[in-house]
Amino acid sequence: MRVKILHLNYSIKRSYLFFAFFVCISYSSSRVEGAVLSNAPAYEWWYGCSPTTAGMMMGYYDINGYGGLRYDNLVPGGTAELNTFGNSGALANQIIASSGHITDFYGGETPSGGYGKSGDDLPAPYHSIDSLADFMGTSQDALGNSNGSTRFYNFVDGSRLYYNYMPFFGVDPSYGASYADLCGMYGMYEYVTQAGYSVNTLYNQFTDNVGRTYGFSLADYQNEIDHGRVVMLQVTGHTMFGYGYDGDTIYFHDTWDANPHTMTWGTSYAGMGLYGVTVLELTGGTPVPEPGVLILLGAGLMSYACYRRKNNRDCTGY
Repeated sequence: MRVKILHLNYSIKRSYLFFAFFVCISYSSSRVEGAVLSNAPAYEWWYGCSPTTAGMMMGYYDINGYGGLRYDNLVPGGTAELNTFGNSGALANQIIASSGHITDFYGGETPSGGYGKSGDDLPAPYHSIDSLADFMGTSQDALGNSNGSTRFYNFVDGSRLYYNYMPFFGVDPSYGASYADLCGMYGMYEYVTQAGYSVNTLYNQFTDNVGRTYGFSLADYQNEIDHGRVVMLQVTGHTMFGYGYDGDTIYFHDTWDANPHTMTWGTSYAGMGLYGVTVLELTGGTPVPEPGVLILLGAGLMSYACYRRKNNRDCTGY
């Protein structure tokens, strides 16, 4: 392990996410038994599992809106598709990884043909940055990401690492790039803002099953779903799209097929252990009547828990 202490008494644990083609695979005092968000997109892996999952998040809010507001420029050119399998020309694919991204950073190859390669990026100048994979740093040699890979950061104590912390960490001398540019989560923020919106909150956090001081819990996940917010799930080597739960069973799409999949919170899927999340709440949309997006599987409501951020944490990176 290579330890790095950053200024402002912060440091970060780096996690690398890859996709492997060969893998088979109202507030109250009580909580609903389960909820599954309707109109949850299922997108086929498109030049990176992390931008594909981020694309499902953008597609979900493009289709459904959030909090009575419309976010229909997250996928410009029309309404986002619910399913992109077998549709390489889908609008959603263009915001996940555009043709310019594929040419400049993926050797112009097919998703499977170029996966895992490095050293195939074209020299600058590049296309006008226009897709999630661009903003998230996916497949970009200059950022140390081989084709299909994206880098995320977490505080090693399991505290929430918010997007607006990233610019304060400065430059990683290993790459000569800022930690903000290296961070996939910060790239999601940049994509949302270029689409004309902003974020109320956006953070990475380890889940509570990995033995950190703090951790994102099943109750936290249920809270997001109960409030109509989808969640990016990080498992070992892969990223997936969480959109529901029933008790301690969580529902997700895995980027490999269009079927709904489940696992028990804190366990593994296809041999890949759950270890983290990326949580996004949008703001700045245009007013519309609030859509109904919850299919309730039980009775009752939920409580809301506040979280107080703490300063001056020590973290470690490798």
